[in-house]
Amino acid sequence: MNTTAHRWLLVAALYFAQGIPLGLAMEALPALLRRQGAPLTSLAFLPLVGLPWVLKFLWAAPVDNHWSPALGRRRSWIVPMQALVLLCLLAAAGLGVSGASAPAIVALAAIGSLASATQDIATDGFTAEHFSGPALARANALQVGGTMAGFFFGGSGCLLLTGLLGVRGALAVLALPVAASLLLALAWREGAAGPRAAGRLPPARLRHFIARPGAWPLLLAAALSAMAAVTGYGLSKLLLVDAGWALQDVGRVGMAGGGITVLLGCGGGAWLAGRTGARALFALGIGASALAAALWLWLAGQSPALPVAGVWAATALGCFGAGSASVAVMTLAMAFAARGAQAGTDMTAVQSARDVGEIATSSSLTGLAAHAGYAGSFAAGLAAALAALVVAARLGGGRGRVG
Repeated sequence: MNTTAHRWLLVAALYFAQGIPLGLAMEALPALLRRQGAPLTSLAFLPLVGLPWVLKFLWAAPVDNHWSPALGRRRSWIVPMQALVLLCLLAAAGLGVSGASAPAIVALAAIGSLASATQDIATDGFTAEHFSGPALARANALQVGGTMAGFFFGGSGCLLLTGLLGVRGALAVLALPVAASLLLALAWREGAAGPRAAGRLPPARLRHFIARPGAWPLLLAAALSAMAAVTGYGLSKLLLVDAGWALQDVGRVGMAGGGITVLLGCGGGAWLAGRTGARALFALGIGASALAAALWLWLAGQSPALPVAGVWAATALGCFGAGSASVAVMTLAMAFAARGAQAGTDMTAVQSARDVGEIATSSSLTGLAAHAGYAGSFAAGLAAALAALVVAARLGGGRGRVG
């Protein structure tokens, strides 16, 4: 395999693999444990295993500054972190998911999340160092779509596989793409330092990002768009489980939604961003998310007799909105970062804001559903989408072309 093809395949595999643990923790495990009889109040804390994705900016500098010359600057972190994720998935497959194994499974999910978040820092550094110009924009679209695809594979895909292979078999299958990406990383030969490591730039600081005009609307857009999206990702699966849907059927809906997110939301969004502009694409995506939240709010009042057409319509709208809004935010973030001198820090800040919105909302909406019912939680998701539309008017302009 030539170097360029290996590089693209490695980036795609790494971004896909790092989404798997998060999807498993935020979508599959809540549904699996709910089927085992776990109360909603206990499931509300499960999405908190994604906290490393929120806090990774705290250890991004050590990942940049410390490495083994024998392995290479980025490979020194990618290889051990990917190996750790693989070990966590294999251990979970060996234990199975039950009431007795729940504490160990949650601990393994937390360790896998920490390893994936740390790997993401190195993978983003690798992408920034080895791609430029239009290739960097395409790699960014691959980042969003690949991570989302991995999220859906680890979440809805796991539920679908559970119905076919059982829990242990499903978790073993999740380990396969992680093992493949690890092999690709092992086969990749990196120098002692990345192409940009020899430069002597002033140290990046988070406060420099916060002080720049336009930073706060960008952070709010990232957080609010994630809040609107997560309503349909996780909470809707619990609604379907409580309505008596089989796990296979829940998984099918989720996998179809994942395809819509990646192909239409991310792929179509990347195409639209170059024609209508990133800000207009963001408004379109958030508008779709708002319609999806309104549909789920209506469906919650119909439970347990959920109209199948309504479920599919809400899923399609929500997944398209989530994918396109995410591409729009990352496109705006890349343009913002390119105008400064600390692109890595700026991108991490926006990503962390998005993860804060996703994880905090996933946990709080599940807890809210336990006390106020699903309708109250879907109403909160609708409010987040409407707030994001207001913020969209304050986002930086520019056509934000991708590719």
